Amino acid sequence: MRFISGLKEIFKQYVYTAIILGFILIWILILILQYVYFDIAVRLIFRTIIFILAGSLILFSIILFFISFLRPVNKMGKYIIIVAILIAIIIAVIFTEEIFLPTYNLFFIISLNVNLFFTAFFAFKLCIDSATKLDDYLYKKEKSRKFTRIIEFVLFGFLNWWFLRATWLFFSNNVDPLTQAASIIFRIIIWVNLILIGVVILRGIITKKFAAYITLFFLLTFFYVLYIIFDFIYGVFFTHESGDPIYVFLSFVFDLVLFLYIIGTVYDRADYLQNELKILKVDTIALFLIIMKLYVQISKILSITGLEDYYALQEGWLFIVFMFFTLLIGIYSIFAHKSKKS
Repeated sequence: MRFISGLKEIFKQYVYTAIILGFILIWILILILQYVYFDIAVRLIFRTIIFILAGSLILFSIILFFISFLRPVNKMGKYIIIVAILIAIIIAVIFTEEIFLPTYNLFFIISLNVNLFFTAFFAFKLCIDSATKLDDYLYKKEKSRKFTRIIEFVLFGFLNWWFLRATWLFFSNNVDPLTQAASIIFRIIIWVNLILIGVVILRGIITKKFAAYITLFFLLTFFYVLYIIFDFIYGVFFTHESGDPIYVFLSFVFDLVLFLYIIGTVYDRADYLQNELKILKVDTIALFLIIMKLYVQISKILSITGLEDYYALQEGWLFIVFMFFTLLIGIYSIFAHKSKKS
C-alpha cells in the first residue's frame, strides 16, 4: 500500500522517528498508569513524569512546526533540534499540568475538530482503498473476472447483511437507550448503503461497468462504525478499573495503525501537496496533524476532560463525519474509480 512508502520516508528522518516512538511510549505509559495498581505516592510521581514527557513532546512538535515554515525537518541542524528539545523540556517542567488543563479553550476545540476530520476521512479512505484494491486484483484476471467479481459482490454482500443483522439482534437485547441509539445508527447505515447501491446500478446502466467492490466497502465501513459504537460504550459505561484490558490493547493498536496510516498517506503525497499548497510544506502539514493527534489522544487517555461529554462529542461527531464522507465521496468514488487491468 502507498502509505507504507510514506512511512518509510518518515522513518528515514530521525526527528519524526523520535516523535512517533515517543508518542507510542507515552501512550503505553499512560495505559500502564491506568490499569496497573500503584501506591498513591508512586502513582503521583509516575503521573507527573508522564505529564512532563507528554508536554515536552507536544511543545517540541509545536516548535518544529513553526520552524518548518522556514526550513524542512530534514534540513534542520542538530543544534536547532537540541535547542528545541531543551526549550520544550524547560517549559513542560515549569508548567507541567497547565499544558493540558485548559481543555475547553480554543486550542483543544481546534485539535478535536481537526483530529475528527482527518480520522474520519482517512478511515473512509482506508476502507475504499482496501475494497478497490481487492477488486482491481480480481479484475486483472481477464478469463475469470466476471465470475470472481460476481462472487465478490455476493459474498461480501451476504457477510455485510449477516453482521448487520447479528449486531442489531445483540443491541436489541440490551437496555432501551442503547437500543434506541443503535436503531438510529443502523437506519443511517442502511439508507447510505441503499443510496450507494442505487448509484452503482445507475453507473452500471450508464457506463456498463459494475462496481463489485461496493459490498466489501459496506462491510469495512460497518466494522469501523461498530468500532466507534463500542469505543463510545466503553468510554461512557466503564471505568478504568472495570474496563477490559484486552479491549484497551486492541483499541490502542487500531488507533495507532490509523494514526500511522494518516501520517504515511500524507507524506506519500509530499510532492503533490507541495505543488498544490505552495506556501505550506509537507513537514508543516505532517507536524500539524501530529500535534493535533498528540494533544487530543493524550488528553483522552489521561482522562482530563469529562468522560461522558467527551465520548459523546468525540464518537458522535466521528460517526456523523465518517458517514458524510462515506455517502458523498463514496458516490464520487463509484463514478471516478476505473478498474485497473495491470
